[in-house]
Amino acid sequence: MLKSIVIIVTLDTKSVEAAYLRERILELGHQPLIIDVGCGGFPKMEADIPAVEVALAAGADLDTLRTSRDRDMATGAMIRGAVAKLDVLCRAGEVEGLVSIGGMSSAVMASSIYREMPYRIPKLLLTTAASLPQANQFFGPSGVTVMHSLVEVAALNRLLMGELARAAGAICGMVEGQALVKLPAVLKPMIAMSTNGWVETPAQYLANELKDQYEIVRFHGTGLPEVVMEKLIEEDYFAAVIDLVPSSITNEKFDGSRISWPRRLEVAAEKGIPQVVAPSLVNVISRTRDTSAVLAEEMKIRKYYFMDSLRILLWLTRDELVDIASVYAEKLNKATGPTKFLIPMKGWLNVETAESEYFEPESIQAFVDVLRKKLKPAVEIREIDANIDTVEFGRAVLTAFREVTTA
Repeated sequence: MLKSIVIIVTLDTKSVEAAYLRERILELGHQPLIIDVGCGGFPKMEADIPAVEVALAAGADLDTLRTSRDRDMATGAMIRGAVAKLDVLCRAGEVEGLVSIGGMSSAVMASSIYREMPYRIPKLLLTTAASLPQANQFFGPSGVTVMHSLVEVAALNRLLMGELARAAGAICGMVEGQALVKLPAVLKPMIAMSTNGWVETPAQYLANELKDQYEIVRFHGTGLPEVVMEKLIEEDYFAAVIDLVPSSITNEKFDGSRISWPRRLEVAAEKGIPQVVAPSLVNVISRTRDTSAVLAEEMKIRKYYFMDSLRILLWLTRDELVDIASVYAEKLNKATGPTKFLIPMKGWLNVETAESEYFEPESIQAFVDVLRKKLKPAVEIREIDANIDTVEFGRAVLTAFREVTTA
């Protein structure tokens, strides 16, 4: 089966540049395939999948899109159409890599398309917009490598030729590097684990105890990695989940800095995958430190902890924690497979010791009480007489994990 490196490009503005990139990919021994997502004008070369077909795949008419003054609507249609066309190619196993070139508009379109593509396919984005503050939006849950072009991707010149040639070498190298991965003769089931520095002790304990039977894949609980974890759960990579850090749900509700996506804690539940959940950082809001009046006012009414020069944690009030317990219960109630929620009753961060001002056992108990009222009987709550960042809690998680994976 002939596989292609797909070039996603707006040929109405980048035809010469796309042709040069295509030639370099051919010289490196790979097969390029051009998808035209441009809808602002007429292309100056023929695409393998022309813009008219992309528009039709989205149920749109290209001429209508070209004359529309609603740019967001038009580009949205081309994104949907490209996703539809690529989905067919990916399912047939005909795509080995993805590359896009251009400025901010092209980067926004390409990154939106990349988000819907399988994780296993390497994705490269060559853009002049990589240095802009908004560039963080280019990194999606399916894995994207961003390459900064120091010259405008327009009017082919010797400097731009160098950028495009390096992009060709990069995507071809990524594809070839993927092929070099040698899998062991016997593949162990993979387990997804959300972690962070606040649960390093149980995470290391679990990884060590499970390593002979499972392959543990850890995802840092900072937002986007959690989306990646759940996207891969959707793609059937994992046999079970140990979700120690679902706190992006709290951050979403309180506009914190560690937000993932609205489906957090729902994917494994809906797919019926065995899971053990714990509440690391569920009772705090993560914020970046600044001098804003809002943060200053919050610090007057909340307990707070400076993690470093950039980050601060702010504790929820008892009433807020009681309120958000219902949100976690609603998500956990979607579980169709064996699920246990383990609550460490001596603190959800390692600074919540019995002697510290941060430890509030009454608030923890209030959270548990709401969960017991709201959770369906099939989802077990298990209270553990330990702090979350201890081997004792790790042992409790291991016991629960053994139970859900043998249920």
